[in-house]
Amino acid sequence: MRGAVRGMRAWRRPNARAVAASSVLAAAALAGCDSGGDTLPGRSRAILEHDWPHPGELALGPAAFTPPDPAEALVETSSGVRAYIVPGADSDPLVRLTAALPLGRLYEAEGEAGASTLLTRLLTTRTPIGATRPLSLLLAELGTSLTTVETLDAVHISLHVLPEDWQAGLELLIALVRNPDLDAGAIREHRADPGYTMPMAGIGGAGYRPKVELERRIQGYPLAPPDPGTMVSPAAARALASRALAADRVVFGVGGPAPHDEVVATLEAATRGWAPSGQPAPQPAAITPREPSTRFHAVDVPSLEGWIAIGRPMGAVPESDRAPLAVLRFILAERLNIAAREVRGLANRDDFEIPETGSGTGLLLVRTGGRPEAVAPLVRYSLDEIARMHDPDEPVTESEVTRAQGWLVDAVWRRSLELATTASVTFAVEHVRRGGTAELVAWPAAVQSVTPDDVKTVAQAYLDPGAFVTVVAGPLERIRAARHPRWPVALDELEADLTGTR
Repeated sequence: MRGAVRGMRAWRRPNARAVAASSVLAAAALAGCDSGGDTLPGRSRAILEHDWPHPGELALGPAAFTPPDPAEALVETSSGVRAYIVPGADSDPLVRLTAALPLGRLYEAEGEAGASTLLTRLLTTRTPIGATRPLSLLLAELGTSLTTVETLDAVHISLHVLPEDWQAGLELLIALVRNPDLDAGAIREHRADPGYTMPMAGIGGAGYRPKVELERRIQGYPLAPPDPGTMVSPAAARALASRALAADRVVFGVGGPAPHDEVVATLEAATRGWAPSGQPAPQPAAITPREPSTRFHAVDVPSLEGWIAIGRPMGAVPESDRAPLAVLRFILAERLNIAAREVRGLANRDDFEIPETGSGTGLLLVRTGGRPEAVAPLVRYSLDEIARMHDPDEPVTESEVTRAQGWLVDAVWRRSLELATTASVTFAVEHVRRGGTAELVAWPAAVQSVTPDDVKTVAQAYLDPGAFVTVVAGPLERIRAARHPRWPVALDELEADLTGTR
């Protein structure tokens, strides 16, 4: 204890030299803040000044990539079940098994609100009818778990197994979607949840609260989840299941070191007698955008930081606009991050998203967040970048388009097909969404044909700043009182501008 007390006393008296050094550093930092905006605090070089080589100057090796052929991978059983079997190397450690389903809020008929989420939950938590052991035990024996991705117009359920367990895993997955336990009691007990996750942290995922708050305020269901507490009737759940889980609706993916012929035989045996729907394939609904009643909403939520969603709904997107819109998505996300992160240091990420649905309908969305003093500036500069992209007099450069094309083709598209485990999922989900894989195969050529003028055309069509609505969620009292020392935008003034109450 005496030693500890001595240590504490030693810290009480900083020497004069240390005090002087601290004063010099503080003065230098303050001088940097008043340097006319060309440097950031703590920086000794001008903002964006660097000596990095241009990507075109780099001597890179060949980047040839041959994706698997979906036509070769596709098989169909006698009952009409389709599956994409993508072989992997014998050294691959796992086999991925996937069931892609035409499920989502856009497939729900009148009176079925919430049935898609409920059905997905039943499929992944209840033991299939006819199984002699609980689902949890069956998964434990395979050393795996189910992963589920839910979107507006597709759901896919996957599990990874060791190569020697592929057959047991595939038979279990088929049983889950062919023989679901639609217990009436479990259905009646279900209540829709809030649609978002807590605590608020990070900007990713479908459960990002400001996104859900935005969806509810600008459009409501089916863009937004049904209201919390919504019940689903057993009849509604069974009606949706009869459409989505028929033999000719589910598409499987098998990726990895599983013997092709044996997989085909297992699929045939496990799906024999599975009844097809006997009806034309249902088409997901398209969202009809509404005029926003106001352009700003604030939600008081206990949180250390403030979180932001800026977006607008849109209807179906013509095929001719898909590739230019994807290129625009990359360019605007890049500009947002330069404005918010690189130039001003306001956030770790300022991202822009476009819908992933087969028709393109959904929500255009900016996601970001930061400390209370950064929230209002983040909203202001994000809206400025949307307006700049929309402005016909503000050019899109060839280099921006080239970077976007490289990212979309050589990163996103290639990554989705590079491994057998991912290609099998990509093919299955694409088939459910678009009825085949023709657009997926043609995607690189479509992206490479996009020009700066094409990007400006879709920017004019989809990025009208007056159509975007902002939601801020967080500790509102602190956010309203905060002022960033370098970018002092006030939330109240920003709200007045957006709502027309100034």
